[in-house]
Amino acid sequence: MMRKKMFTGLLLAAISPLFGQPAKVVAARAALHEFSHDVQGLIKEVSPAVVAILVEGYGQLEGDPGQTALVGHQTKEGTGVFVSPDGYLITNAHVVKNGHRIQVRVDDPAAASRGEAGPQAPLTADVVGIDLETDLAVLKVPGKNWRYLPFADSSKLTKGEIVFAIGSPRGLENSASMGIISAAERQLGADASQAFIQTDAPINPGNSGGPLVTTRGEIAGINTFIVTSSGGSEGLGFAIPSALVKDAYAQIKRNGKVRRGELGVIARSVTPTLAKALSLPRESGVLIQDVIEGKAAAEAGMRINDIVVRVDGRPVQNMRQFASNLFRSEIGEKLKLDVIRDKEKVEVMVALKESVHADEELLEAAKAKAVAVPRLGVLAIALDQTTAPMINQPRHDYGVIVVARLQTSRVFQEELEPGDVIYSVNGRAATNIDILTQFVRDLTPGSPLVVQVQRQGILRYLVLGGE
Repeated sequence: MMRKKMFTGLLLAAISPLFGQPAKVVAARAALHEFSHDVQGLIKEVSPAVVAILVEGYGQLEGDPGQTALVGHQTKEGTGVFVSPDGYLITNAHVVKNGHRIQVRVDDPAAASRGEAGPQAPLTADVVGIDLETDLAVLKVPGKNWRYLPFADSSKLTKGEIVFAIGSPRGLENSASMGIISAAERQLGADASQAFIQTDAPINPGNSGGPLVTTRGEIAGINTFIVTSSGGSEGLGFAIPSALVKDAYAQIKRNGKVRRGELGVIARSVTPTLAKALSLPRESGVLIQDVIEGKAAAEAGMRINDIVVRVDGRPVQNMRQFASNLFRSEIGEKLKLDVIRDKEKVEVMVALKESVHADEELLEAAKAKAVAVPRLGVLAIALDQTTAPMINQPRHDYGVIVVARLQTSRVFQEELEPGDVIYSVNGRAATNIDILTQFVRDLTPGSPLVVQVQRQGILRYLVLGGE
């Protein structure tokens, strides 16, 4: 290849005077043409692995401050990318959360010959799992031999490297934009537990969940958000690094979720200001602000004001490195923490236990499975073993949980609120959503409508309608 380019350059230098142009100009134009041709080839190669995502579901509507949030039917658009030939896709959690129906459109003309789909054919996707903390989700579509993109090693990315954002900005499917990596590890705040790839490749609404691609055709990261004052791209785009994406994808595919370990500490990065104010022995590391009683760290003997400097021999300079070490460690594994305590070095062995703080994820999962009950103006889900943890000591083992209020023209004398558990309608037990819906459907106009609910642990009757 190199010899071919040398020969081309010599040939151009020899013939350029015949056309009245300096050799340097001809060579530069040839190089530019070759670069353009290479970019076209790369985009053509990676585009079939990128899909447009259309999500139908319920989302929160804007309202006056202080009012209870309303939920209405919405559609959202985003992007996803195949990461395996058997139909697994990566996208952002914020693209698909609360989605009741998720479809993807694949721009892969060769797929028709394989019998999976034709160009732009919509496919229904199943949600394998969603992780709100990393803002990642894994989807699955039927079929085999899908075109997919491999993961790059994001630890080897460098500032100035050329990258491409592929996606569906504002619904314009399979668009491509080019830029460079502005920062390979941009940490948004000293105590941020996650770093991002910063790029000036134009990213707009609809690009979310799409790949940031290297010149090798590999996934450098998943585009997730922009910083903007105008609402459009201003050269400040951010992508989740492929190393984190790869780890989260493997866990979601295996467990249906990301399992996180916790030590039972409240920590923050040590900074020069903090070190000076508190007379700390160093200006980096992670300061333990509190140790939660009954958790693993307390049992292991960790103390307030300990400074963690290493985890299993790996240096820790800030919260991001500390959180990364915990994320990549196995649940149940004993970690050796090198700690500075009162200016002395101490080793502490702490067992990593699975975090049980999943209230937000449980609520989002409930919204995704919730059913609209228009007569009551709510989205609701059945009270059962999987949803009972949302409620503090439910009074019965049956009922219907209000997940959100719907946008509705109906006026109620008293209002149901998210978190209410409906146990009865006009004195009849509402053991599930079907029965609840049937009860309210059978009511004639003007009939009284009184529901018994549990709200904040207290039973009460709400008069929703009637004379």
